[in-house]
Amino acid sequence: MLAGDKPGDNAQLLSLATALEYPFEVKQLHFRAPRARLAGLLGRERFPLDRGATSPLAPPWPDLILGCGQRSVGVALRIRRKAARAVRVVWLGRPRVDLDRFDLILTTPQYRVPAHRNVVHLGLPLHQADHAAWNRAAADWRDRFATLPRPWIAVLVGGSAVPFVVDVPSARRIAVQASALARAEGGSLLISTSRRTPAEAGRALEGALTVPAYVHHWSPGGGPNPYLAYLALADAFIVTGDSASMLTEACNTGKRVWIADLPERKTLRSHAKNILRRSVLAAAPGLTRRGWIRNPRDLHRLHAELITANRALPLGRPFTAPPAPPSDEMAIAVARVRALFR
Repeated sequence: MLAGDKPGDNAQLLSLATALEYPFEVKQLHFRAPRARLAGLLGRERFPLDRGATSPLAPPWPDLILGCGQRSVGVALRIRRKAARAVRVVWLGRPRVDLDRFDLILTTPQYRVPAHRNVVHLGLPLHQADHAAWNRAAADWRDRFATLPRPWIAVLVGGSAVPFVVDVPSARRIAVQASALARAEGGSLLISTSRRTPAEAGRALEGALTVPAYVHHWSPGGGPNPYLAYLALADAFIVTGDSASMLTEACNTGKRVWIADLPERKTLRSHAKNILRRSVLAAAPGLTRRGWIRNPRDLHRLHAELITANRALPLGRPFTAPPAPPSDEMAIAVARVRALFR
């Protein structure tokens, strides 16, 4: 397993590696500053490894490589070239190179990877709940919420991530909508900000609440965090639309989940790039499969899939039927990976 610097990616890889039940090692990769985009045309790695910080990469070579993201692709393909036997390469998300270089690609709607013989489209990112950790967290935190009326509605707040923006007005709007929902159900709110939440937005959200609530503000110093307790104890969830990871964890509880919409900020440059991209792909759609042109990440596509499947709804829309039970993306992924070795 090739681990990078993004916790969400590493969590998916580790979940898949564990679920496969094959012996595995985690190789931590660290990269130096990327070279110019023309480096690949000159035969040089665009994402050179920081050898001093990276785990040793030496024989014996594995039978299977699990990876995620663009920067690790060159490492995986180099290992496969060096090995004296077949090495399967399985990639998560959006590799941004020719899809035919991989044995299997496991992707989700927001990455807009085209259909291909080796591509599996999953409904949500891979996730394997640690119920033992959830239960420990629930035991630690339950008493702090005991005086709050039920149902407990957890509000999981992310942060600004292109093109979404979490700012003071959007935080206040979420507080008003969440308060209205809790009041209508006679319940209360369990709120948590995250690493990416601006401090002023977190304060604005708390100041706009009009119902009983427990509010946790994430801090860089760490300390006790009720996030896992919320997953274990909450009766329903409100999740900001910027975070695929939080949406995945909330939807996999099988509880009601609402998606809190966020304002978007797009630059003139991004508009121009999108117009050019659409024009080029209209003339040569195969360029996406070859990795020469990539579609931008579009979390609205993920939201739409969840809403169509009745696994989540936009905040403000009531559930007229129980949410659909969680689908088992992990079982699908494990079956497809194991099939490579038959």
